[in-house]
Amino acid sequence: MKTIKKISFGAFAFILGLTLVLTQSAFKGSPLKAFKRVPTTVYYHGPDFSQAEVQNESNWTTSTNSQTCDSSPQAPCRLIIDSSYILSGQLQGTANLTSSLYTGDDEESYFVTGSADEDMSITNKAQ
Repeated sequence: MKTIKKISFGAFAFILGLTLVLTQSAFKGSPLKAFKRVPTTVYYHGPDFSQAEVQNESNWTTSTNSQTCDSSPQAPCRLIIDSSYILSGQLQGTANLTSSLYTGDDEESYFVTGSADEDMSITNKAQ
């Protein structure tokens, strides 16, 4: 009887250990998580700082602009975004830019506050 209990305990321990190994290895990180970002800088070239123009992806290209980007939250300047949001040197609609209104002394403008790329780096400028 003692031998049967020892064998059944050993079998139970083996099955439990095997179950733990199989269930833990099922939760490994996805190979897609290993995807490396390729950051690309795009610059604002819009005609003004209205919300429609700031959020218009065609106003954002990889061509540099002559603006000094100083991180002031007043007007758009430069974004560093994953290259998957860029096609032929232009920001794509999948970036889904968001903006906020800046109200200063007799002036209003919109500046970028976010996008679909959670890791995007935003550099706005003083108006």
